[in-house]
Amino acid sequence: MWSRLDDLRRANAADIPAIMEIERQPGYDRLVGRWNEQEHHRNLSTPGYLYLVLDDANGRPQAFVALSGMGSSSGDVMINRFIVRDPGTGVGSALLARLIRLVFEGSPARRLMLRVATYNERAIHVYRQAGFREERLLPKGGRRPDGAQVDLMLMSLAWAD
Repeated sequence: MWSRLDDLRRANAADIPAIMEIERQPGYDRLVGRWNEQEHHRNLSTPGYLYLVLDDANGRPQAFVALSGMGSSSGDVMINRFIVRDPGTGVGSALLARLIRLVFEGSPARRLMLRVATYNERAIHVYRQAGFREERLLPKGGRRPDGAQVDLMLMSLAWAD
């Protein structure tokens, strides 16, 4: 179980190759899709976007998160990417708990949202355990890199005062 999250940091342009390596692991295209290098560079420099990387003890990225809506007047923050190198090790659950605290305690966010493929049962389980609730089904709301349209579930977690 991953107990140290001290190595969570803001990503920079030099992290994009490692980020792309993580999101291009076998089978991940079906679960989380992928962005090309230009999209990552654009998002990294877009106001309101925040990329975070979790490094292992050797400084190698083990997970990354891409958020949008940081600082928005609506109070809604979207998790656009949440990907770990080695699922099933507890890294994702621990990182999600840390991310929730960071978003709600470190910004004016009132609601944290995400979209997840309806067949990504592992991710849905982790999100439910963290307190996320299903808001609505988004029929054909996503497109995989192979062009196939997939149903997505919009899930959210509201900040309780």
